[in-house]
Amino acid sequence: MSAETWPRPKGWTAVGLIGRQALAYDPERRPFLLGEGEPQPLDPVEVNVALVDAVDRAGTRLWPGGWSHALPLAFGINRRTLARDRIERNGVHPQVLATLGSAASGPDAEGMGYVMSALARYADEHGEGDKRVSLDDAERAAANALDMLRQVRRSPTFKHREGLE
Repeated sequence: MSAETWPRPKGWTAVGLIGRQALAYDPERRPFLLGEGEPQPLDPVEVNVALVDAVDRAGTRLWPGGWSHALPLAFGINRRTLARDRIERNGVHPQVLATLGSAASGPDAEGMGYVMSALARYADEHGEGDKRVSLDDAERAAANALDMLRQVRRSPTFKHREGLE
């Protein structure tokens, strides 16, 4: 949800669409509708109830085999945070919603789920330091893995050299 397409006050996070308007949160995590004119406040209880299905749809696009474990592990959040009753009562952090919506919106959503899970797992199990630093470790590992894959996939293999495909 680019700031150019969906202008919003400084510090606000746009997380998705409701019809043709944007759902956004102010810095105090209060929901608003952005579109024409001034931001319109929304009832947090109603928004939170609607978020349950929205999180389920997005999570299922990213992890079709089940997201209740994968999403919290990938995002580094407590699994209970995304339980139905907790979402209805507390909502979901706007940055989690924005990232979830963005990742799930592409045609490669399932692949993105795999990549995010793999990178998060690497960061959690092999990274050093806090979560921000461990993600840097995962980024370096991903670059190394891509280099290795390129070496194999771009070079002739034994079968290709011998014409044994």
